[in-house]
Order: sequence, then C-alpha cells, then structure tokens
Amino acid sequence: MDDDRRNALGRREILAAYLEVLDRLGELVAICSTIEGDAGELRNAVQGAFGLSPIAADAVQAMQVRRFTPEERHKIRSELAAVDRWLGEANGA
Repeated sequence: MDDDRRNALGRREILAAYLEVLDRLGELVAICSTIEGDAGELRNAVQGAFGLSPIAADAVQAMQVRRFTPEERHKIRSELAAVDRWLGEANGA
C-alpha cells in the first residue's frame, strides 16, 4: 500500500471517529467525567464505548471543544467525503 493511500485511510479513520463521538457527545462527556485514571485508562474507555482503534481514541482525546460546533461538524463531514472520493478514485472505482 502506498503512503498516500495509507495516510488517507488513517485520516478517514480519525474523521469517522470524530463524527461517531460528536453524534454521542453526552456519552463522551460522561466517560471523561467519570474516569479517575490516567490518559491510558480514558483511551481504553473511549475505545470500548465507541468501538475505536487506539489511534482514533487518542485523536478523540485530543479534540478541541471548537470541534463540537455545527460548522466544524460540517467541515469534518466534508473532509470525510473528500477523502472517500479520493480513496474511491485511487481504487479505480
């Protein structure tokens, strides 16, 4: 697999994770407010609750609150669609 495709797939995974979590924001806040351990324990809780990979869970933990706005959600959806189009073209679809 070439680097561009690998990078696009990684970015797609993170964007999809953002949208999954943003659609269930209350659940994310509840998890973050109840985990008393370190960042690793929070990552594990986020992974389990949302079915994410460690990389995607780390990206969710690093999200800035500004990502919670409707405008930012729209930008994330648009970027995800662009990545999906690129991947489709790269696959010859």
